[in-house]
Amino acid sequence: MRTKIACTLGPSLQEVVDIEKAISLGCRIYRINFSHGNPILWRQLADNAREAAEKRGEKIVLIGDLRGPSIRVSGLETSISLRAGERAKFSLDGPLSLPYPRFFETVEVGDTLLLDDGRGMLKVVAKDETSIAAEAIRPATISPNKSIVIRGKEVQVPDYLATCREQLQAAADMELDYVGLSFVTKAADVDAAKTFLHEKGLATGVIAKIETPSGVKNVDEISERSDAVLIARGDLGMHFPLEYVPRLQKTIIDAAYNACKPVIVATQLLGTMVNEPVPTRSEIVDVMTCVEDGVDVLMLTAETAVGRYPLESIQWLVNIAETYEKGIEPRRALPPSAEVVDRFALAVVNLAESLAAKIAIFTINGNMARRIARFKPVSGIIAATPNHDVVPRLMLLWGVTPLLLEAQSYAEGLEKLEKKLEEERLAEPGDTYVLTYGLVKEPIHIVKMKKFM
Repeated sequence: MRTKIACTLGPSLQEVVDIEKAISLGCRIYRINFSHGNPILWRQLADNAREAAEKRGEKIVLIGDLRGPSIRVSGLETSISLRAGERAKFSLDGPLSLPYPRFFETVEVGDTLLLDDGRGMLKVVAKDETSIAAEAIRPATISPNKSIVIRGKEVQVPDYLATCREQLQAAADMELDYVGLSFVTKAADVDAAKTFLHEKGLATGVIAKIETPSGVKNVDEISERSDAVLIARGDLGMHFPLEYVPRLQKTIIDAAYNACKPVIVATQLLGTMVNEPVPTRSEIVDVMTCVEDGVDVLMLTAETAVGRYPLESIQWLVNIAETYEKGIEPRRALPPSAEVVDRFALAVVNLAESLAAKIAIFTINGNMARRIARFKPVSGIIAATPNHDVVPRLMLLWGVTPLLLEAQSYAEGLEKLEKKLEEERLAEPGDTYVLTYGLVKEPIHIVKMKKFM
């Protein structure tokens, strides 16, 4: 399977034995949602996933999805149900609290509040400096720690890093492979997180979640600065009319393609499987569309975190992806900002496909693998690297199978990779491979074609 599968750990998928089953089904990427729980729980989930991977003899990727400047309901122990016309009072500090002063600076009488992915809708009918009264437009449930959005408005955050510094530190302490930055609005948000991690000597990747109007507006510069881009369809559907979400998804995919960054799509891929053992027909079409649009990673959220059928959800996602990625018509257009290395990558793909050959590369930092993967070669890519920190970067890329291979130079790496293909039986008799390495500033660059006998 070329498309990568990610799932979210939680009450429904947290035991080592169950994560082992998820790995055996093909899921190699695991998200830990920092909007729920605490550092002790997050570490336990990470430890369980690592133990499961070790038992299965597989590599996995761990993502800490940071809460960021999300506005969430505090003070509740149980959910509150409102009928249409009933009111609730939210305050800065009270039984039903929103401990965000800037929220109360932003909200106005007449604004619409959206809760629970838009299922709950309230109208603000009264306001003072530290509280509001809101009336349910339709039946709504206010649940503990659930996000709340002012339709058509963004609560401005003067210091993005201040909203997630503690959780960044927790992710750093756990040595996670990636952090997901929620509610990114500009490239500087990504830069701040990268600087924080770099100063601690970490190679943690940064995934920018696009979920607000500002994030969409600045998606090109955000994509350039991040290591991957995540289409957060849940919050996009809170900030934009729902009918806009498919077009926004394509816009974000285009930005990631042009920046040569892997793109993840999340939220309600198989939402009905939270409670049902099979997906709807429309969900299957949605996943198929994501695959055909060239998404690198399909991510399950509530389906595996709190759903009744977590493993079945993974199996269905695998089935759909495997069925439709075979007929994908990959985009082969060079982006406007294409450099020599991009043209080289496309040439490698075209050469391999003209020979019905597979592709194997040796890469120090993963850049060449990323550029080749962008063009979705039908045979996939085997990418060898001597750098442990690069392996998780390779695992997010469509069609890339990573190998850890010690070598001191590109020439040595290419030679060892050729031997590794035979030793690991990645090359069968009759297979043809196009082998190369990351483009370097040398007068001669080797692209090798070999037919294994």
